[in-house]
Amino acid sequence: MFKRVLQALFSPFVDSKNKPSAEPAQQEQQQTVATDSVQSSIFVPPSSAQPSSLIVDKTLSLHDGEFLDYLFGESRLRTESDPFSDFVACQIERLIRSPKALLNELPVMPASVTTLMAELQSDEFDVDALLRVIEREPSMAADVIKLANSAFYKRNEKQVTDLKTAFLNMGSQGLVEGVVNSYMKNFTPGNNIYWRHFGEKIWNHSVQTASFSKELMKDSSSQEDQAAAYFVGLIRNLGKMIIFQMMVEAFKHVDPSVPPNSLALKRLMNSYSIRLTYTIAKFWELPESVLTAIGYQESSRYECTPLGQAVFEANYLSELCYLLEEQTIEVEQFKRRCKETLTSPAAYKVASRIYKESELALVG
Repeated sequence: MFKRVLQALFSPFVDSKNKPSAEPAQQEQQQTVATDSVQSSIFVPPSSAQPSSLIVDKTLSLHDGEFLDYLFGESRLRTESDPFSDFVACQIERLIRSPKALLNELPVMPASVTTLMAELQSDEFDVDALLRVIEREPSMAADVIKLANSAFYKRNEKQVTDLKTAFLNMGSQGLVEGVVNSYMKNFTPGNNIYWRHFGEKIWNHSVQTASFSKELMKDSSSQEDQAAAYFVGLIRNLGKMIIFQMMVEAFKHVDPSVPPNSLALKRLMNSYSIRLTYTIAKFWELPESVLTAIGYQESSRYECTPLGQAVFEANYLSELCYLLEEQTIEVEQFKRRCKETLTSPAAYKVASRIYKESELALVG
């Protein structure tokens, strides 16, 4: 988890709660605020603390609204703005305006991910080079071996205990997934009530988007395109994860009278999740092809590159899949939205499979 980023963002308010108070009862109240609870107000932002014009609301479409309702539940508070959402918006603005100082606190990108990104830009994917780097990172190696022993990749009853065997079982694509997933899990919070109710859905959506992205790139001319698609698909919704954790952290510093699924918070996430993802990707100095694919995700230009189109359609398919599974939309709505948004034959193929699986589930 990128806890130090949150601490840097909220440090002025953390400091304020440690100042002595004339009221012993207030001191006691501050000392008993639990990490994962929303018991009392530590800091109430002044009414003048409003986000600047940098924070501009993006239109919330019917589909976007339904998917955000799936992630966070239907909004009880439906005002356009509220003090809590304005407070979170100000922190997002700080992150966008001054990313370097804050993003230096991100979990260190391991050499394996750096090597992976370099290999994705080369003409030939050097698996041996990546294996040598992973071997020097015990926690990363353990995660890769654990994935190789999962039901999806395991080839026989014998346990996989080394990276070479893991690669033989998983292939280069599986190896990429293990490396990227292991690193990205640093951005998921601990097992708190908000994570169990909301955050885990964002992570599952990210993983499914990554899997669909890879699948949509199967017919591409080079194998590394699939690896890049999985990577970009997984980080595409990183901005949502960050805003979600900002929201959770804000509850420790602001009077939590606003429910964690207010309409204003959803609009905020809808407007700035991709922008935050792009800010981080640029800070990481990811390849230009990755930055372009991410930057165009909320633009009609997403079709400019095969990678951008694959990730866009994969994300949309994942959203439709969850909405159909939750019966938020009917089968006919699913078909109509696919027809209105999807363009590639590969995306229609995945959509057809989702539709058939949903029919089987209904029959079962």
